[in-house]
Amino acid sequence: MSIHTAVVPAPPEPVLGTDWTLRPLDEPATTPQPARTYAVTEAQGGPTLLLRVHRVAHHPLHSCYPYGTHDLALGLRLPDHGPSGRALAAKLLCALVPALFLADPRCRRIVAAPDESDTVTQAALEAGGLLRVTEADLPEASVVLFAAEPPDLADMSTALDDMPH
Repeated sequence: MSIHTAVVPAPPEPVLGTDWTLRPLDEPATTPQPARTYAVTEAQGGPTLLLRVHRVAHHPLHSCYPYGTHDLALGLRLPDHGPSGRALAAKLLCALVPALFLADPRCRRIVAAPDESDTVTQAALEAGGLLRVTEADLPEASVVLFAAEPPDLADMSTALDDMPH
């Protein structure tokens, strides 16, 4: 008997258009979890955000919910924890989330999990369109799980009366 394991593809590379500059950063060869890491700035300049895109299957969040093979986990490091950093991150997320769903049409969920004490990043995620889902305990921290789904999935009714019989 053979056990089938799904091959987890590398995270997609988002295309953000002319409003943003995404500069890929080299990952150390010892990184156990494949990810794409970027320094992100607005095209006209300004502070830099650090963005990491993982597949959930290769991220500690895989133990928090029944993830799909193509689900993505985001990590954001804001340039500062003031209002300008939060606003910049929210603006980036408003462009990034649709770009990631476009780059991988099989992705059914994009998640992020800032530390439970990081209310600034939590506010940026909410302002950027991700919904607060729950709290979770990971081996290294307690986090708040945020998620976004593609519009066709997010708009699907789950009411029993709407289910096909």
